[in-house]
Amino acid sequence: MSATSTTNPGSSTTESPKIPKIESIAIIGAGPAGLASLYEFLHTSKDGSSTLTNAKNTYKENKLPSDPAFKKIVAFETKDHAGGIWAPATEKADLNVPPQDILNSEDYSNPEVIRPNRKSPKDLSNTDKDHPIDTKDDSNSKEIELINELEWKRSGVFPFLFTNIPQKFTRYSYLPDEKEYYSQQRTIYPFLTHNELTKRFTNFIKDTNLLDYIRLNSAVENVEKNEKTGKWELTIRHKPNGQNKNEWYKEEFDAVVVANGHYTVPYYPHIEGLAEFNEHFPNSILHVKSFRNVEDFKGKDVLVVGNSISTANVVQYIVPVAKSVTVSKRGEHLVFKYINEALSSDGIISKPTIDHIDPKTGEFFFKDESKGNKYDKIIFSTGYHYHFPFFTKEKDYLKLINPGNLSRVGGLYWNTFDQKDPTLGTVGITVSQLNFHTIEASAAALAGVWSGAKQLPSEIEQNQWEIETIKEKGDSLHFHYYTQHTAKDFINGVIPYAPKNRYNPLEIDGEFVYDVDEGGNYLEKLFYGLKEGKISTDDTSDPIASKSLDDILKNKEGKSSNNSGIKDEKKQANVDVETVVDGVEAITV
Repeated sequence: MSATSTTNPGSSTTESPKIPKIESIAIIGAGPAGLASLYEFLHTSKDGSSTLTNAKNTYKENKLPSDPAFKKIVAFETKDHAGGIWAPATEKADLNVPPQDILNSEDYSNPEVIRPNRKSPKDLSNTDKDHPIDTKDDSNSKEIELINELEWKRSGVFPFLFTNIPQKFTRYSYLPDEKEYYSQQRTIYPFLTHNELTKRFTNFIKDTNLLDYIRLNSAVENVEKNEKTGKWELTIRHKPNGQNKNEWYKEEFDAVVVANGHYTVPYYPHIEGLAEFNEHFPNSILHVKSFRNVEDFKGKDVLVVGNSISTANVVQYIVPVAKSVTVSKRGEHLVFKYINEALSSDGIISKPTIDHIDPKTGEFFFKDESKGNKYDKIIFSTGYHYHFPFFTKEKDYLKLINPGNLSRVGGLYWNTFDQKDPTLGTVGITVSQLNFHTIEASAAALAGVWSGAKQLPSEIEQNQWEIETIKEKGDSLHFHYYTQHTAKDFINGVIPYAPKNRYNPLEIDGEFVYDVDEGGNYLEKLFYGLKEGKISTDDTSDPIASKSLDDILKNKEGKSSNNSGIKDEKKQANVDVETVVDGVEAITV
């Protein structure tokens, strides 16, 4: 099942799929996956070769082709800025919890319910970008306000969060690997602050003029194949800044990349009594995506549900200020092993998963038949949904197997190519600590096949790959997951489909994957230092002025609270900050 040079493809499912000439590509999303896809397509030549031939070069040395493979490339981004989960944080967070009527439906763990699609005007046949149909948004309409909120498009960053993957792997292989981030005098070495990560990616977008190809405030509401023309028809809703209207239009493309990420729509597990509890005790529940400050938890009894890296990120700040902290979790963390012991350490009450809630008394009951406190605050650190609301159920594109935080996206070959329609691709489905490099490899593979440089194996062979991978890894999110040490297996599997002469993203960086293992040791020290009040948010937010982690832990006496380190959070929240997710969020909850 290796890539081959282009020959005359057959139409039988036992032969390589026939792909029409692709000149126009739509990219849904301008986050990390969308940006990598855009950059890759722009650096692919009509003859199927890549200008990304030297792994030592950064984007500053890479040149655009003289004869590009694709005439039209457009990335559609719902937000008013590119960057996805790395986009600037906002002081205002998403909804803490879905609206009460959705909770009362008892279907709140279904992504189609908590993130519904918008209905477009009936006839868009004569529209285009320059001639849309306008619809008004009543700014006083609670219904419109609710629909806007259910897009879940705000950042999940809180002001004092730092990355949890070392600096070398919070970048594509062609981004600079700045020397200043390697100083062990930095408290958060080998990680980055939000501002540092922001600088890395905003510079990339600006220096490469990627915004010229991105349409902001533009949500893709529907995607369907026109069987007569063989082209994809996208329904776009553009919302101009500061205007209470939507501009609707349709646009056709030869191929579509789905790169909308899977850290946007929060997952709330279904729990007996949860809906009624929220009604009786409002403002008690939130998802970790909406966490912004520790003041809300001062002197409170807090329950955190989950066992992910995000759980540890929040707990380390809450323990010093809360009255009590309980963590409800299932199983062990499979990646950062220190989390298993850390979330049961001094100052943390450990509980199994929740069985049910008594909504009248507010008491929580756990699977071991124990009873918890009446908690003042409940944080769900339970991951996110894959969700593709722009596809209709009838067509079955990117079908979710067991929708939830552990769902699998079915019908893909190497998590990248749709098996039934090779003009539909996905980037960012693979989950790994080396997310940037796996994203880069998927984008390169699409560029290679769509430029005609490489051919896919037959649909039968692609399906057989999926069947064998299910047998090996299971029919859940684990299907898409690769550790920092097995990510090379994914990249080596998909990169043969890349354009001619395109280098392997791990050609240089692959030597340093053990940095991720070492990073786990630093995360453990930071967790206990923050939890015990020996490290403040000042220490982790301003590494230029900070001391090494070991020096701080040696010289500082434990404080009664690290809250003194949090200064003017409202001001900090308005700074352009970005975050990095370790890529294994939902694996461990």
